[in-house]
Amino acid sequence: MYEGIVGTTFKFIHCWFILRNEMKWNEWLVTASASNEEPAVQPVEENVDPTLPPRIDRPNGRDKAKKAHNSTSSSSSACMEVLQKMSIDRSAYEEQVQATSEEEAKEIASRSERKLAIQEEQLQIQKAQVEVQKEILQLQKEDREERIMTMDVEKMQPWVRDYYINKQKKISAMSFRDDGSNGPGGQ
Repeated sequence: MYEGIVGTTFKFIHCWFILRNEMKWNEWLVTASASNEEPAVQPVEENVDPTLPPRIDRPNGRDKAKKAHNSTSSSSSACMEVLQKMSIDRSAYEEQVQATSEEEAKEIASRSERKLAIQEEQLQIQKAQVEVQKEILQLQKEDREERIMTMDVEKMQPWVRDYYINKQKKISAMSFRDDGSNGPGGQ
């Protein structure tokens, strides 16, 4: 048949004798004839040649074996139970983390409020210290002015006496100005 179509002898006839009874070839021929295509070669009857070994059914492939294993095993329900338990555990963990973070946020807020209160107290203390320092400076100034006013200028050299008399006049003028009076002659 090949020689009549192509014009030369079939070079792989030894392969054809081995493979012509294989299930894969016969299945292809059946599907080709089922789809109304006329196959070029008619299916050969099984084991016509007694010298060939008996036909062995083809083993299941990887995908078919997996499918058969998965459909028969009940491990899928066990897997679902494990997944549900993991989901429940995860949600409990997330709730615990959220509660912990809320507690930490409240603690941080209370700490910041206490810190703010302490800072306000420190500010009040610093203001009080500034007032005390002002009072101390005022008292020191008054003490110096009092010493200058009570000095005996008669025993001093003339240039030093002039200096302290000018100072006493300035202190006296400031004192009268602060008191609101017009000085010694303006009573």
